[in-house]
Amino acid sequence: MFKRVKISILLIACLLITSVFCTCASTNIMYNGTSGPGVVEETKETVPLIGTQVIEVATESKIYIHDGIAYVKGEDKGKFSLSGYCACNKCGTGTGITASGKPVREEHTIASDWKVLPKGTVIILEDAIGKDGQVYDGVYVVEDRGGGVKNNHLDIYRPTHELASLVTHYGRAYGNVYIAEEYKPATSSNIDKKS
Repeated sequence: MFKRVKISILLIACLLITSVFCTCASTNIMYNGTSGPGVVEETKETVPLIGTQVIEVATESKIYIHDGIAYVKGEDKGKFSLSGYCACNKCGTGTGITASGKPVREEHTIASDWKVLPKGTVIILEDAIGKDGQVYDGVYVVEDRGGGVKNNHLDIYRPTHELASLVTHYGRAYGNVYIAEEYKPATSSNIDKKS
């Protein structure tokens, strides 16, 4: 009797694993190839990403993963000019602490005019290519401000002064800014059912 119970449990487990595997194998999400932080481009397929749940996407939009949270583009805030800064005395206080009290982080911290993008705003930056060819697309959090950061201008934190100067070393750089919205996959509980 115990052998039958064990075999039944193993058979059920195998069927569950097979059905999960087949569901995951039928779809695929791929990294889009840009060098920005956590860019994922949907290809009408899904597989589990390392350390995350399976993401199923019904649109052709990009999903950005940042600090373990999936984001999609929300409100279009327009084109912003870009510059770079670091934690040195030339660029700021030299402490590595932002105006919001948080430490600077590469591919995370940006400075903005808090009247335009308030402290704590999570944004998606797209089509942001520095004049040196570096791509700055991805998700950033407004944690800093600066004297020269006014209106539609962003200052991207870079770990060294040399890298910061490369953002605009050969002239002005620009990028499109969107408010990041947390991605919520469609489930049976959040889809309007038509009768």
